[in-house]
Amino acid sequence: MERRAFGFTALYSLAALAVPLDSWEDVAERGRRARGGGAAVGRREIDAVRDMLAVFSRADERFGGGHARLAVVQYLTSDVAGYLQGTFASDQDRRAMFSAAAELTYLAGWKAFDSSLHGVAQRYYLQSLRLANEADDRALAGFTLRAMAHQAVDLGHGAEALRLATSALAWSRGRATPAATALFTVLTARGHAATGDRAKTSAALRAAEAHLAKASPGDEPTWIQTSGFTTTSLASQAGQALRDLGDLPAAETELRRSVATRDTEAYRRIHTLTLANLADVQCARGRLREATESWNSALDSMVGVRSGRATVAVKNIRTRLSSFGPRLPAFAKQLDQRAAALLVAP
Repeated sequence: MERRAFGFTALYSLAALAVPLDSWEDVAERGRRARGGGAAVGRREIDAVRDMLAVFSRADERFGGGHARLAVVQYLTSDVAGYLQGTFASDQDRRAMFSAAAELTYLAGWKAFDSSLHGVAQRYYLQSLRLANEADDRALAGFTLRAMAHQAVDLGHGAEALRLATSALAWSRGRATPAATALFTVLTARGHAATGDRAKTSAALRAAEAHLAKASPGDEPTWIQTSGFTTTSLASQAGQALRDLGDLPAAETELRRSVATRDTEAYRRIHTLTLANLADVQCARGRLREATESWNSALDSMVGVRSGRATVAVKNIRTRLSSFGPRLPAFAKQLDQRAAALLVAP
């Protein structure tokens, strides 16, 4: 199904980011008119999708995007696609099912992104936006736009990341909770940092902190709770923004805070990536021994994680260490050998 829909060779496209979607009003009205002609779909089916989504999401945070990615795709393209063609007793049920489908499609995109399948991820994200639009779920659409911003900034497209993060705030205005607004705002900080605007980066980071301080965990949507966006995650994103600005001492402070407060078992993948980012900053600051310790901790945490981003982090270790040439100390050579062994492991 995925091969037919997107193709394994799908390429990431900046042009696709500029394709305008239908207006909220037009799409929502079309959805209300489309009652479907399939089997009856109600709360039981909606709850089933939500339960499966929770299982897949928890596993993704622990084991990475490469774990059960195709299982998510299969469930989405078989069971969930069938539900979307069903007959709903009420518009509320229809919107709830389309919202659940949008969130599952987002997860398929996120797992592809984490697996470094960037073209495939982008296409899932665009489909997720359209499904959220059908559900009139603007906050969830903002969450997907935020993921697209994250992907863009990771791929070196700072201006596009900023535009997407700004769109996430605009689309969700009046609908997003404080933590969701904080998440969207911190991605604008990443965009400002990538484009070299120090003042706007600092302002966005302060705004994100202020929004998150108003959050009530029990009132946040499932996609915020599952992703674990807290002060720990905010510190990780802030650290990366400050790193991109060249403020390495402040970046290290934020990344250390994130590492120290993370639930390392529930969020093993992001803990691994944060440790790698911390090590990168420490290395850039000339503290190779501390960087080596952090990189070794990242490799320890990586056991059992299937993630393209984690693999990129391992390759970065070797690239960083190779710059030392014959001056590389013995303790760092051991790390380099460990990273090399991981890259050739099946």
